Amino acid sequence: MYDIECRKISCAFCREVQAIEHVLGISVRSCEGKLFIVLGEKRMGCSQNAVRALCYFCQKKDYLVSKSDIEAYVWQGGVVGMSSLPVLMHEVRRLIRHSRFEIVTIRNKGFVFHDAKQKRLLEQSRVIHQQAVNT
Repeated sequence: MYDIECRKISCAFCREVQAIEHVLGISVRSCEGKLFIVLGEKRMGCSQNAVRALCYFCQKKDYLVSKSDIEAYVWQGGVVGMSSLPVLMHEVRRLIRHSRFEIVTIRNKGFVFHDAKQKRLLEQSRVIHQQAVNT
């Protein structure tokens, strides 16, 4: 199953949301019952499920998380339709589009949330190292 449990009714007032703010550098705000993600000057509306998914991914950074783990954390045992997870993942990717993080889909396994910028730097250093070895 999953080892992190969300028991909050409202994500905007949850202490765990600090993980999102710390890792992604974005803020979660609530205004008139609606949730928003604030990144610099950008303000994007989002669902509570998207905030829960972001919270989960920030706590599981660089780890493979299964679809069932995400469903259990986000929907907390509720009924999950066939299109619910793909729609959620689209929304989460839209919310982090301007950050340095990305979510990679591992076919038939799940997802990995990681720092794409760090990965590119690592790949560049490997190429430079390989070129140095070959010369």
